[in-house]
Amino acid sequence: MDEGVYYPLLKNYSYFMPTRIVFGVNSISRLKEELKPFAFKQALLLTGRTVCHTEACAAVRETLSSLGKSVEFTSISPEPDVSLLANLSEEVRRNPPDIVVGLGGGSTMDMAKVASLVAANEKEPLKYFKGEPVARKGPPIVTIPTISGTGSEVTPISILVEKTAKLALRHHALYPSLAIIDPTLSVTAPPTATASAGMDALCHAVESIMSVDSNPITSSLAFEAIDLVDECLEKAYCNGSDIEARNGLALASALAGMAFANAGLCIAHGIAYTYAMRCGLPHGTSVSVAEPYAVEFNAPAIPEKMKIIAAGLGIDTEGLTSSEAGEAAAMRMLDITGTLGLPMSLEDLELGEEDLEPMVDDLLKNYNRFIVKNPRKPSREDLLFLYRNMLEGY
Repeated sequence: MDEGVYYPLLKNYSYFMPTRIVFGVNSISRLKEELKPFAFKQALLLTGRTVCHTEACAAVRETLSSLGKSVEFTSISPEPDVSLLANLSEEVRRNPPDIVVGLGGGSTMDMAKVASLVAANEKEPLKYFKGEPVARKGPPIVTIPTISGTGSEVTPISILVEKTAKLALRHHALYPSLAIIDPTLSVTAPPTATASAGMDALCHAVESIMSVDSNPITSSLAFEAIDLVDECLEKAYCNGSDIEARNGLALASALAGMAFANAGLCIAHGIAYTYAMRCGLPHGTSVSVAEPYAVEFNAPAIPEKMKIIAAGLGIDTEGLTSSEAGEAAAMRMLDITGTLGLPMSLEDLELGEEDLEPMVDDLLKNYNRFIVKNPRKPSREDLLFLYRNMLEGY
């Protein structure tokens, strides 16, 4: 058979996810039991400046102290940059840990992965974000999310900001050994954080299905994540103490992370990177602006996948063309962002026509990896058209 012919049954695929997940309400109470097998002497606990004052952090701190020595690094901030990486690396090399625990949002868990890498590899850590091979696996990583959506609790990926660019480091050595996912830890998260992180989970799931490297395993995980976000995100935003909704979002975050860690992400993430830092947007918020437009753009290229995405969003796709299913899915996503009070166009971000070409150039130069995974390959003119649609909005 012609090797250039595409047919799904001829596609080989693999799936890898080594993280042990302990999931459920009050699962944080099992932390000591789960940590004992690691038999560590020196732990490093990473948190942010707010999380470090919570009851959850006090409980984790007490557990670590009961099993060995513990050092804390509480300076993690959203969108960690090169200076934070340098400070963290100095701490790691001053007090080399046997285990690293990240308690917080995506940035904290990302930096826990980097701390493990730095503990075992001697070169300047920024180099690893720029292609330097990782020589050795570091000490075990434990992730404990306090917000649902980033998926970092189960992925081998860490994101760092250098000036206005986002750098990504991906390596199997960054997979957490253990993830404790307790929905009760997100109950106190403010609505804005709930909204942004929840939309991040939805976008991860949608793009995992659209990706050229999707497969039946990743798509099954992603479909369930889409369904859960569609059912639970607006509820959790409107009533943060709705533990059933929080539980659904926590599960959606992990499932979407398990999907995109293997399938990869598509063009909406790349587009979001071209304005997120400039506009000071949380990651999930920035991607949620681009996702509906990317879904409509990709719809003609992935008719079966698009109906799966639409069905996950509660849409009856009977009799719909691929483009119609894509439009309906985009409208449902916009309905959700409207409820959450998130921006829905580039004009909402105070961007203008003069900003479009530089953003297209930035996408093509710095974030082409997302275009590689995208099912519809855009020309520069296609991208300008897509950005113009985003500028004007629906």
